[in-house]
Amino acid sequence: MSERVVFWYGCNVLRHGDIIHAAIALLRAIGLEVAPAGGPGYCCGTTKDGNLRAAEGMARRTVDKFNTLTQALDGQRLVTWCPSCHRHMDQFMGEYTDPRFAMSHFTQILHAERDRLRQRLVRPVERRVVLHRHSGFREVDVNPLVEDLLDLVPGLERVPGGPSVPGHMCSALAGLPPVMKDVTRGVRELAAGASASDVVTVFHSCQRMLCGLEQEEPFRVVNYVSLLAESMGLDLEDDYKRWKAAGDAEAVVAAIGQPAVERAGERFVREQIVPEMLRRPPR
Repeated sequence: MSERVVFWYGCNVLRHGDIIHAAIALLRAIGLEVAPAGGPGYCCGTTKDGNLRAAEGMARRTVDKFNTLTQALDGQRLVTWCPSCHRHMDQFMGEYTDPRFAMSHFTQILHAERDRLRQRLVRPVERRVVLHRHSGFREVDVNPLVEDLLDLVPGLERVPGGPSVPGHMCSALAGLPPVMKDVTRGVRELAAGASASDVVTVFHSCQRMLCGLEQEEPFRVVNYVSLLAESMGLDLEDDYKRWKAAGDAEAVVAAIGQPAVERAGERFVREQIVPEMLRRPPR
């Protein structure tokens, strides 16, 4: 019988449906039955760190839900994606609650079953890539795990080495524009020095904050799960990147599409989404 797991993809990755779908497909490819859970109803409470009472309430609500989900699936495993969620569960949420499940990070799960995953990676991906690393996710050393996973992809040439950026992912540096400017300069130099066709991100916020470089640079910015999914034969479009590349405000709205704009509300799209799409990485 396949192991059943709850895949906690978090909140902010909702901007990247392709990453969520690729991650779920990869978990299923190694034989797991997956129950996805995420969004505001499963928030880890990181956004409320300045208000401990609110953060505690969110922690209790989310852990209670996961206790119920894991028990209903006859399993005890919660698989995390977001490093902030993983860290918050480990360092904060567990202090106020009684988690009745084991927790593993997505990279750990895939890496442990990499021989099984290798059998599903049948489509060559002829790219020369470098990995955009961060050093701040100390709970799980994800960089070597992702490197090993990339090395499973036939045709993929991974250039070893490269610096590690502070913080657990780029969003941790978003409030420090001079630092982010250094990060983007470092990404450009890393790609140029390696003659890389792709800069590979580990987490969603790095993908979100760096994919705008594609408009001015000769390399792609792509998440590692997208490369793994591509090698499995899946073609999942990065809509966020497509919107980012659309051009001016009207082009962004057109790229999003009228049905989606109507569902979200045109005012929300123009005031919240469009400015983000027009923003470029600091240089």
